[in-house]
Amino acid sequence: MSINWLRFVSPSLKKPPLFHLCHLPPPPSSSSAVIVAMSYDKELAAAKKAASLAARLCQKVQKALLQSDVQSKNDKSPVTVADYGSQALVSFVLQQEFPDNFSLVAEEDSKDLRKDGGQEIVERITKLVNDSLTIDGSYNVTLSTEDVLKAIDNGRSEGGSQGRHWVLDPIDGTKGFLRGDQYAIALALLDGGKVVLGVLACPNLPLTSLSDAGQHSPNNKVGCLFFAVVGGGTYMQPLDGSSAVKVQVSAVENPEEASFFESYEAAHSMHDLSSLIAQKLGVKAPPVRIDSQAKYGALSRGDGAIYLRLPHKGYREKIWDHAAGCIVVSERAKCKRTPSTRASMKLGVWSQMLQGSHWIFQRESILIWTQASLSPTRS
Repeated sequence: MSINWLRFVSPSLKKPPLFHLCHLPPPPSSSSAVIVAMSYDKELAAAKKAASLAARLCQKVQKALLQSDVQSKNDKSPVTVADYGSQALVSFVLQQEFPDNFSLVAEEDSKDLRKDGGQEIVERITKLVNDSLTIDGSYNVTLSTEDVLKAIDNGRSEGGSQGRHWVLDPIDGTKGFLRGDQYAIALALLDGGKVVLGVLACPNLPLTSLSDAGQHSPNNKVGCLFFAVVGGGTYMQPLDGSSAVKVQVSAVENPEEASFFESYEAAHSMHDLSSLIAQKLGVKAPPVRIDSQAKYGALSRGDGAIYLRLPHKGYREKIWDHAAGCIVVSERAKCKRTPSTRASMKLGVWSQMLQGSHWIFQRESILIWTQASLSPTRS
């Protein structure tokens, strides 16, 4: 089956945007594709464990969120005790599991925590991390405050196109976290510059479809763990460790019947332009606005059929904002990734993704439209 899609031509909002209706061939059948299988069983087990531990820590903090838990970074986005604790936990677990081959590209560092007045926050983070490790019971260790700070700073790798590099957003959707809404612990593995594994822990995402339960489950049945390995499909399981199920994308093919996701925060995506694109596509339903890469998880299981992300000029996308979600959707949907430029989308070559070009994910009833160009440096 082939699909039609709208190609955005003029990025200027001063003039009415132009669209071309393009006809794309269907993705190649599995029989025509050659997949070189490689086992990532140990890496997947470690990633699921790390993300699940971090999710439990975040849930604990969110239940008793205090005003003193909130720091401010230079870019004015809120950073919480849970953000730092999540990164410290994931970093520690991965380094324990892969001591000889550990590289982590992550969002946070300990710079602000090491300033005068940060000691109390560091002690709280350290206690949360140690409590989480004690409950898990896999590691007979008690970390000092300096151990925790070093674990956070171990996420300062520059990544690259050679070797293996983990990519982490310890809390994707920090504002959603602070509001009590959706957020995700997003962890991916890059091998030779390609995303080969992704895990999304979504503590507040209902186990049933958003179309049935909305963003808040009436029966408190929330907490999803999505995971995917290249060539192996995408699975979802409850965060409590119950059995996993293979997820199924939306079967909706008529755009008029489709629902579409976009970022909750208007600062992250141009809602007016998304609305215009949805109108041109014939979408009748209002947008479902969700924080974080929880959107990717919800999309992979068929909660929606379209995801539009069109950042404002100057907004900087980062690799940890999309790497895990990318493979969670693409493995389930076997999407054909179509950049508007002809550049390769091997994310591991770059440690950040910046605004600029467009790409879509497409497969029958799925369309993800976002914007990003790529930078070889962290800054």
